[in-house]
Amino acid sequence: MGMPRSRRLRKKMHKGEFKELGFDVDFSFREGLSDEDADRFFDDLIGELIVPAGLIYGGSTEGFVCRATPGSVTEDERAAVKQWLEARPELARTEIGPLVDAWYSGTDSMLL
Repeated sequence: MGMPRSRRLRKKMHKGEFKELGFDVDFSFREGLSDEDADRFFDDLIGELIVPAGLIYGGSTEGFVCRATPGSVTEDERAAVKQWLEARPELARTEIGPLVDAWYSGTDSMLL
């Protein structure tokens, strides 16, 4: 067992009650999509979905979503991202991972 840590240290290490959750995203564009349409898709992803929700997306067609400020992504926000991606005609495939520890799991978690 690990040694007990002070509240200050738990906060610095993002452990315990300070753990922050995010999730993996993996998608592929449909065959024949132009570079301009792919660029427009990413502009829409960031401008319509990620920034208004107070989130950050890191990556390209494989990435990670977490909160832009301290805190965790909610299951509702995860579902909204999934719904938005699945509705996009530019995408051939979409996979969204479960909520995982954003500081200690990252993009190496298993996708669902």
